[in-house]
Amino acid sequence: MKIAHFIFHKINFFQIFLLIIFSSVAFAQPKKGNNKALSVAPEFEKGWYLPYKGDTIKGEIQTNAGETEAQFNLSFFFKAPNAKKVTEITTKKAKAYGFGERKFEILKINEVDYFAEVLEKGRVTLYQINEEKTEKERKVAVPVYYIIDAQADPKSKLAGIVELPKEKPYKKVLKELFKEQPMLIENVDKWYLQIDQVRQAIQEFNKLYQPSSNAVNPDGTPKEETEKIEVEEVK
Repeated sequence: MKIAHFIFHKINFFQIFLLIIFSSVAFAQPKKGNNKALSVAPEFEKGWYLPYKGDTIKGEIQTNAGETEAQFNLSFFFKAPNAKKVTEITTKKAKAYGFGERKFEILKINEVDYFAEVLEKGRVTLYQINEEKTEKERKVAVPVYYIIDAQADPKSKLAGIVELPKEKPYKKVLKELFKEQPMLIENVDKWYLQIDQVRQAIQEFNKLYQPSSNAVNPDGTPKEETEKIEVEEVK
């Protein structure tokens, strides 16, 4: 009886020990990323997209589809009116899309097509593409900015798509970009990229070269008869 009683207690102790170990491991597991796509209910906003053939298609776009903002640069999830399911739209199916006041256009970087967010539009267009990186076991979106000067000298360093450096070389790019209107960057940091300051300067610059007609409808969708989105490539 004593032996059986001893074995019984040994088994119970071993089971309790295993339970404690497994519980500790479960609670100690780090959360990778923010698991946004899995833990948050889908949220939609009225939006549109422009296919390569045909007119603008309107519906709803999911605004919290990815773990970070970088998802918007790769694809988006679209729900047509009265539809129950959402459809993922990639860069192979659309050349532009938007929701709210945000608009994205195809931009080719190193032979890869992205939906680049349009921050400023005019003679100088400013784009943003987010790179997804992992910092301290959490995914974050790191913005990278590109500019296109529609009237840049083909032989200049600003021809085609130019990435805005975030530190010292950025000063040279800034001066070259605004060489026709240098007063616009008098209050812009010349050493480190301050994107809000650059956006303000580009807005003022574009006003001086504003086209006579606007190719955007009141609801923010592009006018089909005038819409022309060129696929640019980094040289």
